[in-house]
Amino acid sequence: MGYSTTNDPETHEDFRPTTKVVNSGLSKTDIVEQDVKENPVVIYMKGVPEAPQCGFSSLAVRVLKQYNVPLSARNILEDLELKTAVKAFRELSWYPTKRRNYHNCCPEEPRNKRHSVYARAPNLSRRDLYHSTTSRKVASNAIYSVLQSSCLQHWFKNWQELRRHKLTASTFGGAVGFWPGRRVQLWQEKIGVIEPFTGNLATCWSNIKEEEALERYKLITGNTVSFPDFQIYGKKNPEDDWLAASPDGVIDQFVYGLPSRGVLEIKCPYFNGDMRRAYPWSRIPNYCIPQAQGLMEILDRDWMDFYVWTPNGSSLFRLHRDVEYWRILKVALSDFWWKHVQPAKELRMKSRITDPLTQMSSLKPEPRHELYCSIICASKHLVDSSKLLMREIHGALLN
Repeated sequence: MGYSTTNDPETHEDFRPTTKVVNSGLSKTDIVEQDVKENPVVIYMKGVPEAPQCGFSSLAVRVLKQYNVPLSARNILEDLELKTAVKAFRELSWYPTKRRNYHNCCPEEPRNKRHSVYARAPNLSRRDLYHSTTSRKVASNAIYSVLQSSCLQHWFKNWQELRRHKLTASTFGGAVGFWPGRRVQLWQEKIGVIEPFTGNLATCWSNIKEEEALERYKLITGNTVSFPDFQIYGKKNPEDDWLAASPDGVIDQFVYGLPSRGVLEIKCPYFNGDMRRAYPWSRIPNYCIPQAQGLMEILDRDWMDFYVWTPNGSSLFRLHRDVEYWRILKVALSDFWWKHVQPAKELRMKSRITDPLTQMSSLKPEPRHELYCSIICASKHLVDSSKLLMREIHGALLN
């Protein structure tokens, strides 16, 4: 038989395990084992490209319970089959658009290799994928959102709700227009017509590796790092409290008896999952500068240690705060917030909006702000003036 997405007797006519019981002479264990062998696909893909999800069928849960396999978190980024399945799903031109609520766990591999279940999503037909999103029979407790598992979340930044109503430093590049389509998407998120971006494989990788990167940074530099709460920019001017930042850490030093205040930004690039190419950057990407300067401004810090970690090595850059850059950047951010986000939010409160892109087209931002080219040039200048303090591969320092 062909691969199925739910293997449920009430939703798939080609799978009826009850017919095997009558006069079969098989025990329940034998029947389940036979079901596994004949229906190996118990994992399917669903969700949207920004948040792909692995769903576990009702048969999967039944089989795992039969063999007393515990339900616990499983790291999708370290599982080659699951990672390949997610990548294949994300490349489909067709994908479902509705989301559901899921539990934050997924099954571990069964200890008994004879009864292993397989992630075979790349072999699923369009019909199978369609059933995976439309079948009402698949109970919610049998479906799991892998990317939202607790083990894939950041180790101390639990500020999603606070971020929802602010423009945070990590989104400054998107608010200016550094990525095609992201500016309009961010506008939709901030006015509440779509759910905020919650992460993808790259952000999950960063979340689970950042603590290891932090320890490496402290070992290399000898710096003591502290972790402030979610930072809002309205201390000096309450009118700016719509700006915020979530730093990876701050550093307080004394140089020749004078205080030196810095902020730490850690990057753990994903390289599309190909760790053979995972070597630390030798140059800061231009798109990182809006976030870096925003962090220094909002936290009132003079410099930044920009640390890039990979499994094969790391690099450390020093950036300095630039007041003129922030002046230009803030103009673009203010336009995005006060000319597009706030008016659209007010309109939604007064009117019934069913098609925001059409009904609020006059408030929808252009893909790029008019100062985009100036900000790109200024970003390149700051990258050129940054200093590479250290770059090491497998523990060996490079010149």
